[in-house]
Amino acid sequence: MSLYKVEFQQGFDTVPNWQEYEREIEEQFRRAYPGARITANAKLVGKFSKVERQIDLLIEEQASDFTFRIVVDAKHRGRKIDVSDVEAFLGLTRDVEAHTGMMVALEGYTHAAVNRAHHDDLDLVLDVLNFEDLKAYQGFAAIPYAGDNAISIAAPFGWVIDATKRPGMLASLYERGLTFEDAVKKNEFMYVSFWSKKKNDGVDTLDKLLKFQEGYMLENSRDAKIRLLAGVPAQREGANTIIRRFKKKTYPASEYTGFVDFEDFVFMCVLFTPEELERKNLRKLRFVLRDSFRLTVTRDYSAEIKKAEEQLTESVPANVQAAVLAQIGSWYRDMKRYPEAKQALEASLALLPGQYETTKQLLATLIKLADTTATLKVMSQLLRYDPHNPTVFDDCIMYARGSNISWADLATAVEILSKDYPDDRLVEANCNFYTAKILLCVDPISARKKLAAAQPLFRKIFPRGHQVFAAVRSALRQLRQGK
Repeated sequence: MSLYKVEFQQGFDTVPNWQEYEREIEEQFRRAYPGARITANAKLVGKFSKVERQIDLLIEEQASDFTFRIVVDAKHRGRKIDVSDVEAFLGLTRDVEAHTGMMVALEGYTHAAVNRAHHDDLDLVLDVLNFEDLKAYQGFAAIPYAGDNAISIAAPFGWVIDATKRPGMLASLYERGLTFEDAVKKNEFMYVSFWSKKKNDGVDTLDKLLKFQEGYMLENSRDAKIRLLAGVPAQREGANTIIRRFKKKTYPASEYTGFVDFEDFVFMCVLFTPEELERKNLRKLRFVLRDSFRLTVTRDYSAEIKKAEEQLTESVPANVQAAVLAQIGSWYRDMKRYPEAKQALEASLALLPGQYETTKQLLATLIKLADTTATLKVMSQLLRYDPHNPTVFDDCIMYARGSNISWADLATAVEILSKDYPDDRLVEANCNFYTAKILLCVDPISARKKLAAAQPLFRKIFPRGHQVFAAVRSALRQLRQGK
């Protein structure tokens, strides 16, 4: 159980005496680690000192393939923790072979003390907290989500979770007190993302995902090396896990990716770390993987829909009505009420035809309703919005994956599109190329012919360094690998 999901019992109106202070801290950690063995005022013989050492709170829990030992020092004194306190506690934690140490201070800590704790270079995770911070520590958690997939994660000791969505990142984690930009400059941070098994054609298992990613990670990188490490056998939900280490000479830091294999998606947490801090930060990554668990995403926009429908009067301009109906349709779709979503989205397009995003929403809704005929019709409309733009082809391929639309049906729709633009060289090239992408797995011979037809057309349109030629080469490599 995570430290961060615990509600701290509020209490003291006055400064607590040391017994109350230690008792409240003990209660906090007992709630945080209900499955752990927790001993107050424990005594352990030091590995190096060979003498009995007194520990305010000893927490021992099976984590991954080893017993995870946490020692907590409750400082009840009328001054801040300073550097000498931290160094003494570091000595204690090493002597009793603890993996994590936490100092909780009634009066807080000096800047130098927290710097000393966070920048220790040995294989130990040490955190320093103000007693008041501990009361709010359950706030160091987040629930990243994408579509219907969501997961609860907790930050490891000394780090926070930044819920800001960035390209390719649902959330990021880094040292408390830094900004994301600071952490990136230090090459010491994590970010999380999902891989949907339903939306990515053919890549629907963890093994296939690892192989798929390895293909492009090692492409044109002779110095790159990939090594798979053991995951966390004691994962909270019993999910299969694995950790991948990726090292490349041109990278300023080591990259570790932790994978948690859930039924519908793979949760990925990517760690960048300086080489000298790899062991310490790998423990932080294991902590995130071990404690993560799935959540169900439910949405109810009934109140919003009712309020929006009140705006739909005759006095409202058609374009505004169309926008309101599109939003209502989107809400219904999020609530999985697909018939109502279809009705609202079609009404929006009737008022204001040619709206790309609204058409995409309708397309996704028709796929859920398994209406093949209507889906193909709307897909053909989408392709005609801008057949010069690769995005429209990519969108159609994305929506076709895992739907009632066969690859043959989609390829036929693209062929018909090409015939509708007989004098447009770019449309012809796009149609050839994307038909090849559609047929890569089902008809590689036809796919190769289409790529051969697309290449000379692209050469007449684009300069040699254009990204389309890299895409063609990538498709040809997939054909060769598929042999």
